[in-house]
Amino acid sequence: MDYMILGAGGHAKVVLDAIVSAGGHKVVALTDNDRARCGREAAGLPVLHEDDAVQRHPPGSVLLVNGLGGRSSTADRRRYYARFRAMGYEFAVVTSPSAHVAASARLEPGAQILTRAVVHPDAAIGIDVIVNTAAVVEHDCVVGAHSFIGPAAVLCGRVRVGAGVFIGAGAIVLPELEVQDGSVVGAGAVVAKSLGPHARVAGVPAKPL
Repeated sequence: MDYMILGAGGHAKVVLDAIVSAGGHKVVALTDNDRARCGREAAGLPVLHEDDAVQRHPPGSVLLVNGLGGRSSTADRRRYYARFRAMGYEFAVVTSPSAHVAASARLEPGAQILTRAVVHPDAAIGIDVIVNTAAVVEHDCVVGAHSFIGPAAVLCGRVRVGAGVFIGAGAIVLPELEVQDGSVVGAGAVVAKSLGPHARVAGVPAKPL
């Protein structure tokens, strides 16, 4: 089935590259919710307004790919996912051919495993999760829906990450810890104890902001 990417910015280009590199699926368009930015091309593909895209490609005719990235929050991605799922659209799993995903790992709809990322045995990656460039999700980890694991971040073995969590670039969460829903871990932080819901931490070791 063909793919359509929601968004036409930087992250959309990254997921487009992963899809094209993997082969097997055609991307028909990217979308933008601002009509002033539509009608152009991005990476050689037309940029359509979301409403136009819905009319041209009804549910069941394409799989959607969430092309919005994360800038310390996953709220916009969650809204996009919820909006289009309510319309009946399904979301594709995107896995870069340079990533390693263990056979026993579980990827939910909309998950994105990007360039050189690693997902080890019995890890579970939730709905609409990004495991970004060169990030590592070790064995038996669980990552909740709509979370963002930033470039080169590491979740050590048996870490549990809740829904809507943002783990910044290069951050490390030590083994068997929990990072609960809505928490934000700053870039380069080392999380040495479990975090409650909506915590915001940074530093080595990570401390509340």
